[in-house]
Amino acid sequence: MPDWRNLCLYYADIFTFATSKGRLSPVFVGKMYNFMLQKKLAFRWGMEGDCIMNRFTIAAFGALSLSLLPTAGSATFVSLGDCTGAVSCSVTDTPPNPVTTNPNDGQLLAWNEVQNFVLTEDLRVDRVFDTTASFVEDAGGGDYFIKAGTIVSSHYLQWDPGEGSSSTIDTTIALDSQIFAFITADSNLFASDFLGLPGLDYNDFSLRGLESGDTTDFNGLAVDINWTAGSPGDWTRLITAYSPGGVSEVPLPAGAPLMITGLAAFGWFKRKRK
Repeated sequence: MPDWRNLCLYYADIFTFATSKGRLSPVFVGKMYNFMLQKKLAFRWGMEGDCIMNRFTIAAFGALSLSLLPTAGSATFVSLGDCTGAVSCSVTDTPPNPVTTNPNDGQLLAWNEVQNFVLTEDLRVDRVFDTTASFVEDAGGGDYFIKAGTIVSSHYLQWDPGEGSSSTIDTTIALDSQIFAFITADSNLFASDFLGLPGLDYNDFSLRGLESGDTTDFNGLAVDINWTAGSPGDWTRLITAYSPGGVSEVPLPAGAPLMITGLAAFGWFKRKRK
C-alpha cells in the first residue's frame, strides 16, 4: 500500500515552497484551500504534525506539484555587487579542481554546490541569519545546528589576495533565496563537504575557513562581506534556503508519478459515474 501520509506531507511541502518563492500567489492558495474545504477535500496538520488528505486531493496536489518542481536553471548566485579590493569578483561554473592553497590571484570566486537538499541529520554551522528561527538550534561553543529535515542549498566562496589586489575584499553577495548560514571553521567545512560540488576535490587543508574578524552581515537574499585574507586564503560555505534556480535534490517518493496518474484517473472516472 502507498504511504499516503508521506505523500501528503511531500506535496504539502512542495505547495508551501512554491507559494513562499512566488511560484504561486497567496491569494490563489487561499482560494484553492477554500474550494477544497467546500468540497471536503481539505487537508490539515494535527498537533503532532500529522497530515490528512483524501486520495483524490493527493492526486490533485501531485499533478500540481509536478509542475512546480524546480528544473535545472542558471546559477543560484545572482550577483557579486559593489566589489572593491579584488582584481575581480565572479561566479564560475568551472571552479579550480583541485582547490589549492595560496592561489594568490586576487579573485573572489563563487560557485554553486548541491542544491535543494533535504538534510538527513543536523548540519553544524558557524554563523546564522536568525538564532531564533524554528529550524536553528544552539550547538554550543558559538556554533549552531540547522535541523535535519530542512531543505538547503549550498554555495562556496574562495578569496586570496594577489596580482596587485588589496588584502581585503568588500562586496555584496546576492542569491535567489534566503541566506541561512555560513560555515567558516575548518572542522565544520570538512564535515559539510558532502554538500560540495560532485567530482570536485576540496583538498581539505588546515586554515581553510574565515578569520574571526571577517564580517558577514545578513540581509535577506543578500549578505555584505568584508574579509581580510593572508596565507593560505579564505574559503567558506554559504547555506541558503530552497533555491528556485537550482536543480532539485528533493527525493520524489518511489512510484509517485505512476501513482499520481492512476489516482487522477480514478478521481475522473469516479466523477463521471455520478
